[in-house]
Amino acid sequence: MKKILRLVLLTAMFLLVMGAANTTVQAKRVGYSYSRLPKRMRGTWYTYTNFGYGKKKIYKLHMTNKNLRKYKKHKVYIGKKARKTAKYWTATQTGKIHGYRWIHTYGWQQTAGAGDYFNLHKFGKHQVLTTAGGAGVWDSTNYYRSKRVAKKMTHKRYPGFKYGY
Repeated sequence: MKKILRLVLLTAMFLLVMGAANTTVQAKRVGYSYSRLPKRMRGTWYTYTNFGYGKKKIYKLHMTNKNLRKYKKHKVYIGKKARKTAKYWTATQTGKIHGYRWIHTYGWQQTAGAGDYFNLHKFGKHQVLTTAGGAGVWDSTNYYRSKRVAKKMTHKRYPGFKYGY
């Protein structure tokens, strides 16, 4: 019985280590840090959703360079000093994840969590800004340039994206 339990524990530890190593490789950054977002990505974007509860409505997302900082090694503060720099954020280019390149954003003082991912891609005649998050870079929401298109494309799923819902 002890041998079986030991074997099960060793197998579980091996699978856990292999899963952690696989996640690290998948999230590897290319290294390019943005000081400005691409022009095509900036501006106002719209989606029509209920984010999982209540009645659907139009939500907007305004992409801007405000408080974007090119990444450099810096001290992460805790407490009062952290509040002064917490408004800043940084963005880096990823390698291909699910077949697409993403812009990975995270807070300047962020010490945990996967951050957020943004992808801009043209499907048909529409520019689509896709947001994703989590360790698996799960698609969260698709945004469009107009409210009308957002309402029309509310249930659209695009190939190659990993939807988390």
